[in-house]
Amino acid sequence: MGLCRVSGVLLLLFLCKVVQGAHILALFSSLSYSDHLVFRGYVSLLAQRGHSIVIMTPYPGHFQHPDVERIVELDVGKESAPFWDEFKNLVSNTDDYYPRIRAMNEHSLKLAIAQLKSKQMTALFINPNIKFDLVVTEADVPVLYAAADKYQAPHIALTTSSGKLHQYEAKGVPVNPILYPDVNTHSYENLSSWQKVTEFRRYYQSKNEYYNNYLPLSDLAAKKILGLKRDLLEVEKDIDMLFVANSPLLVGNRPVVPAVAFVDRMHIKPGFNLPQELQAMLDAATKGIIYFSLGAIQESEQLSPHMLQTLTDAFKELPYTVLWKIANTTMINKPDNVISSAWFPQQQVLEEAVFYQVPIIGLPLIQSRKLFIREITKHGAGEILDSYYLDKETVKAVKSISKLREAVVDPIISGPENALLWTDYVLKNRGASKLRSPAVGTTFIRYYMLDFISFVLVIGLGAVYLIYAMLRLIVRRLLGFSFRKRDAGSKGKFKAL
Repeated sequence: MGLCRVSGVLLLLFLCKVVQGAHILALFSSLSYSDHLVFRGYVSLLAQRGHSIVIMTPYPGHFQHPDVERIVELDVGKESAPFWDEFKNLVSNTDDYYPRIRAMNEHSLKLAIAQLKSKQMTALFINPNIKFDLVVTEADVPVLYAAADKYQAPHIALTTSSGKLHQYEAKGVPVNPILYPDVNTHSYENLSSWQKVTEFRRYYQSKNEYYNNYLPLSDLAAKKILGLKRDLLEVEKDIDMLFVANSPLLVGNRPVVPAVAFVDRMHIKPGFNLPQELQAMLDAATKGIIYFSLGAIQESEQLSPHMLQTLTDAFKELPYTVLWKIANTTMINKPDNVISSAWFPQQQVLEEAVFYQVPIIGLPLIQSRKLFIREITKHGAGEILDSYYLDKETVKAVKSISKLREAVVDPIISGPENALLWTDYVLKNRGASKLRSPAVGTTFIRYYMLDFISFVLVIGLGAVYLIYAMLRLIVRRLLGFSFRKRDAGSKGKFKAL
């Protein structure tokens, strides 16, 4: 009875928001708050386009007027809360090898199952009267893919990372562990022989974990919760578009097919006002500002005492005002030029470093962050620091380097305009099957033409053997004729004698 009531209310709310435009279902499971900044940015763009969106989110209540008038939020925060501590420990863990990848995948699956089994989502799924023109899912959680199959709707998958192997393979994009880095890449460019071995090992471990563990488990969950009738791998191959919320210049510059679009900067909203007290501090900092934070999940308190002391000593000798996101200041001897706080409005302080031409100092403690920082340093717009060999002089020596904004911030390459353009294309054509690469679903043997190469080798070897046999026969015949002629000549001599 309770589910029916919730379902009725949901249907009423949804029908009240129907406008001229598409009806879109967006499923976002991640507990990363920064990921949801991107997701919300995309949903807001859709709402501004005149579409109606039903969104599953663990972080509701952040949409502003008038966007909120076209958005129905299904709050799964209560179901997500028990998984927060485990998520924080996994993300903060600097071990980026096979066990951590498996643990992260299994955690995301358990989280998504709890969210999909919530009353709100169950009420949505059992209601036969709700249809959707488009389903948007978080690309890193394959169990969500089944929703597109359930509603028989076009499907867009959105990732906030640089992309994973299976996501690119499902779209027929060339995958090479040496040339094209993915989110789990350890090293790339100018690799030593041992680094190449390590990357190949990591590549096959990642594929094995996804295709032999994570995907089969997700497949079972999708069939049980969403009634999926076919293999989840086939659903993944049928995803119409993959949106990568990054600039191709900053994620390895890999070649892609038309079904992959780069859609960065969807979460950037210039013009926000800072809190009055913070604005006064920044106005007083006439020599410049440094903002130091480890992000939304990791905290400065997790750094070693030696690293904290090194950073403190370096900041003390700089002429700039330093905003340091750290709650427990008893762990450091805070210099006068350092303003500390447990929280800063990060977007308003920094916005996006590349977009606002702010050089980046990278201290990546998690492997997935290293790719972005490496690309920044390669283009001369920042510097990367080694957490194991960090000293005061190294921190102080980092200067403002060249700006990357003009090359990266270009709608021709990527941007929120791409997201709207390709979303409209998918809606207009009821999918993007015409953009599907012929490489999708191709076996390793066919992709690298090993069958054709084998055929050519067999024909070639056969031809070589035939030529050898013919030459051998000809030589034997010639030698035989020569021997017979010589024997005949010898007999003639003896007969004359």
